[in-house]
Amino acid sequence: MFEISIQFLFNVLLTMFDKLILKFGDNQFYNAIKITFTAIIAFFIFSSTADFSAAFTVTLGAMLCAPIDISSNFKHKVIGLILVSLLIPIISFTLTITYDYFFLFSLLFCVFVFFSAIISLYGHRANLLSFTLLLTISLSFIHHDEPEILITNCLYLLAGGLFYTIISIVFYFIKPSRYINLEVAECIEITSEYLNLRSQLWLPNADREKINHELLKKQVRINELHEHIREYLVYNKARTLNSNNNRKLLVALTSLVEILELAMANTFDHKEFINFFKDDASILEEYQTLASNFSKTLQALSFTIKTNKKYHSPYSLTNDFKNLKIKIDQYVKNQNISIFDEHAVHVNNLLFYADKQVEKIKGLERIYKERVNADELRGKYRDLEKFFTPEHYRFKTLVEHLNFKSTTFRYALRITLTMFVGLIIGKIFNFENAYWILLTIVVIMRPGYGLTKQRSTHRVIGTVIGGILGISTLILIDNNIILSILTIISMLLGYWLTGVDYKIGVTFVTYYVILIYGLLSGNAESQLVYRILDTVVGALLAYFATRFIWPTWELYSMNNHLENSLKAIKHYIIEVKYYYIKKGEPSTSYKIARKNAFIEVGNLMASFQRMIQEPKRKQLNRAELYELTVLNQTLVSSATSIGTYIRFHKTTEASKSFKLVMDYINNNLSKSLHNLDFDSEITQDIEDDFKISITQLKAIRRQEVELMNIDEAHKIQKLEEAQLIIDQLIWMSNLSEQIEKITLKMK
Repeated sequence: MFEISIQFLFNVLLTMFDKLILKFGDNQFYNAIKITFTAIIAFFIFSSTADFSAAFTVTLGAMLCAPIDISSNFKHKVIGLILVSLLIPIISFTLTITYDYFFLFSLLFCVFVFFSAIISLYGHRANLLSFTLLLTISLSFIHHDEPEILITNCLYLLAGGLFYTIISIVFYFIKPSRYINLEVAECIEITSEYLNLRSQLWLPNADREKINHELLKKQVRINELHEHIREYLVYNKARTLNSNNNRKLLVALTSLVEILELAMANTFDHKEFINFFKDDASILEEYQTLASNFSKTLQALSFTIKTNKKYHSPYSLTNDFKNLKIKIDQYVKNQNISIFDEHAVHVNNLLFYADKQVEKIKGLERIYKERVNADELRGKYRDLEKFFTPEHYRFKTLVEHLNFKSTTFRYALRITLTMFVGLIIGKIFNFENAYWILLTIVVIMRPGYGLTKQRSTHRVIGTVIGGILGISTLILIDNNIILSILTIISMLLGYWLTGVDYKIGVTFVTYYVILIYGLLSGNAESQLVYRILDTVVGALLAYFATRFIWPTWELYSMNNHLENSLKAIKHYIIEVKYYYIKKGEPSTSYKIARKNAFIEVGNLMASFQRMIQEPKRKQLNRAELYELTVLNQTLVSSATSIGTYIRFHKTTEASKSFKLVMDYINNNLSKSLHNLDFDSEITQDIEDDFKISITQLKAIRRQEVELMNIDEAHKIQKLEEAQLIIDQLIWMSNLSEQIEKITLKMK
């Protein structure tokens, strides 16, 4: 018993260690190391002169550059970092030198804030640049009362930015593919969590609604990571065929998309299977174990990539599948179930999915065990650019957003006004460090209400906890070496965790700020009071501004996401129909339609998540919108199921009835769009043509197959096709009817 307890404790500790390594291996931690390293070097350089303010300014320049240090090709990376390194001192110089001329300063301040905020409409990189510039504006006039050191401080900021750029370049050449490899590792990790959630659906008492809700959230993040990897490969086109790592990335991306597609395509009736195998519950336990091992295998692969170790398969998925198949075949035989029975056909589909998923996961494992040859990329890269929508920085786009219909325009006006009010409050009440108010507004305020409210709470809590811990440390420890070490560690953890868990990140940032004040000035207690006061003022301003000044409620955005989702699904269903008619390999248009459907359904789910954080009165039709989100996801999964079956099986000619039903489904979606006041073409007489019941069609098709003069194996295959395709058509018809009814109710 004692040995079992020791083994259990060891396994728990090993699991915790693995999770810690996974977290320490992410890109946020990697950038935090660069910032902390820059800070240590700066303090070391200026330690002989005791000019610690210079060291702080250099570190600040580096810190402000860090947010835009993301994956890109090398040229874009360097240009972006140098551009920001120059903009930071220019903005700081302009605002500091005009500070005493209130009207001119106010005008420049508001113009800088507005345009820094509105450029976020240009996409991910521009959004990060926007954040960096807003932080720069908040900190630019810290030393406004010391104009004699203005030029020196600006040069220190420039030095910090350029020094960070050099460090980033050095890190890049040491590990040029580090960033994107970590993105792939995270994608594999989130996919493993997705598969783990799916494995839990096989538990008899599983909360399936909650699990499906979590699956949708995971899918949103997986879609984002797929897009990041595509973007990297497109921007590094020249290196893709010549770099073994990039070849791996391209094949890995294809495998990850196929693993997700297979998982989404096979939406089993778990209760039906549980009932079917009630006489031998161990079979489903075995299947659940196999499904769980899918997840654990990907988790192990992600861990290996992050730790840069040689990969070894932790499980024999092939043997697990063989054992499961033997067990199921024996059960079917013992139960005297005909191989043509409907349940037997469902079981065959279950085994087919498991077999294909084993194949795809083994293929992904092989990529990280062996070199990938250029021959394996044949056709994979040709159409990659069509899957990626590049960001175009057109002036016309900016002009089109200069109106109150634009969420970004309202956000830019809101944050400009709020920061100006924060600045005036700091001046009137003569706050010790008024820039903390502006910093709080920048890091808290978001275009939407829900996230702003959440970050306001987290920042205040983190500031209070970090401050109390900092003061306690200064009281208990009277050793500058130990305090310096704690400062470095908390700086590293603060920069890292701010992007992982905001509340904990703010706690460590406040902690190291208090330690620094304690080391340099000895008045940390008063600084804590000021910091908490400034944080509370900034948080309240951000919260009330988001709530009352040109607010952006997610409900209105969700209607747009619902429109985009329905249109993307319509287009995908059309592509599935043509794929069944034409056969062969999936066309590029089919793959793009599938990708867009996945992304738009994910966006719909993300929008719903934001909406439920808003005030109750702004959650109109909440139940209906959630139901529509789930129905959209289920409809995409069903369409994917048909597409996946066509891809891996030799299917019969598409019947007129198949085309008719697919048109009927699409027409229901058109009606749904019309109910929501969106433009969509409706075929009025299609229901008159939809006279033959699908259940009758199923019976006719089954009789046709059973009368065919073909061998048993081919007969089973055709029965599988008939049952799966027609079952999915029935299900998709019902789903589309439900969507149409709900949207009619909302009309």
